[in-house]
Amino acid sequence: MSLKRTEPVELVNMCMIYNPDTNEVLVEDKTDVAWKFGHTFPGGHVEVNEPLADAMIREVYEETGLKISHLEACGTVEWFDKTEGYRKIGFLYRTSHFSGNLIQGNEGQLTWLPITDLTVENTAESFMEMLAIFTQAMAISATSSTMNGPLTLTANEHDD
Repeated sequence: MSLKRTEPVELVNMCMIYNPDTNEVLVEDKTDVAWKFGHTFPGGHVEVNEPLADAMIREVYEETGLKISHLEACGTVEWFDKTEGYRKIGFLYRTSHFSGNLIQGNEGQLTWLPITDLTVENTAESFMEMLAIFTQAMAISATSSTMNGPLTLTANEHDD
């Protein structure tokens, strides 16, 4: 009996863009999502054969008009859909390197806010758990046993 080692996977990404001059982050209130509406960071899907970082740069540009660089990987999130037999993996990035003019797109309202203004009440489903990943010095991850469900954080600790 052989083990099945492959499964359908959906790849997504999200980027926290931090403005050190104003101490604000760029938030987007997406209107076309399957989860609770509220503040989130720009992001989207990784296309077939597209490198992860290239996808992040593309998604931010498409949604905001900003060109980003110097991406720092923060961690990952995973959701499992046992009924459909697939998982979604989200790659989380942060940067304070951006240029261009902010352009409101058709995916949601864009706003610069102090990070301290983000709360459970005004953010998207499980966003505060993801925010903990974006703001940690070391990469961490989160998982959910249900698609778009609540996330559980997992620290990536190593013995010295």
